[in-house]
Amino acid sequence: MSWNFIHVVRRTFQSDDNWGEMFIQNTQGQWEKLCFTYELPWDTFSSGPHTGKSKNNHSRVKIGDYNVKPRADGPKGWRLELQNTGHRSNIQIHRAHKSMFIQGCMLPVSFNNLSTNALNKGDPLIQIQSTTLMTKIKNRYDLLKTGKTGDATLTISATLPAKVNIPGANKYA
Repeated sequence: MSWNFIHVVRRTFQSDDNWGEMFIQNTQGQWEKLCFTYELPWDTFSSGPHTGKSKNNHSRVKIGDYNVKPRADGPKGWRLELQNTGHRSNIQIHRAHKSMFIQGCMLPVSFNNLSTNALNKGDPLIQIQSTTLMTKIKNRYDLLKTGKTGDATLTISATLPAKVNIPGANKYA
């Protein structure tokens, strides 16, 4: 049986907006905001057998629930690969490169285009901070995976998950 792990809320779905927010499950079953996400904007095929479907290497994946499996091969280090993405393949949550270059994956970052601490593409801090975020994701994955069967899940939506832990507040969203 799969288990809740990451929830990403996109500001908009079918637009040129690249930004979202990532929430991660804690040991009490609540969602905690971890960071922002950066993805390619929505882009679909206008004709052919994939009409209306997102373009591989040129677009984000659609809103939905995905099982995720860890990978650690290659230069990106530890990361999560989305399963059952339809006609898409190799869609991952992985650390950002300082260039912010991606081909359909999701990058955890410490800023967004509305942040006062936004970094410019090419700044080495982008990769350093994103690598730190991936370490946090890996550590939480290792902690929560203990005693569970099945795969962790990623939910991508346009709304906040239930039971969001808001620091300094005694309410749930």
